[in-house]
Amino acid sequence: MLALKDSDQVVRHTAFALGRKCWPGDLQAEARVLDALNILSSPDKRRIEPQLHEGRRIQKVEGGWFILNGQQYEDMMRSINRRAYKAAKQAEYRAKSKPLNGEVAYVKAHGNGDVEACDRIAASGTDPHASEHLPEACR
Repeated sequence: MLALKDSDQVVRHTAFALGRKCWPGDLQAEARVLDALNILSSPDKRRIEPQLHEGRRIQKVEGGWFILNGQQYEDMMRSINRRAYKAAKQAEYRAKSKPLNGEVAYVKAHGNGDVEACDRIAASGTDPHASEHLPEACR
């Protein structure tokens, strides 16, 4: 139902339509949906701590079902998606700014004072296997 709700948190489907979406081809789908709707619209009596709306998840409204905590779920998903997007962008940024193997090796060789290794690295250019020919200290 969360996937089917509109921006006003209302799912505008009948029990029959919900059953067809959830269990296509199942002849008992409407009965199963009606049972589920009954459970979701009833108070949750199993929990001891107080809950919003007495534990109800949905409420019958004209034309469909109102998801009582729909905005909360929407905000939660928006936050999770934003966090994943930012992580991917940061990884992309770090990959772009990461120095090449040859650059790191050259700096190490230069810092060690190994002029021959520096010349070899500079001569190798952009060879992706250049690090195979470097001294162990430069890898």
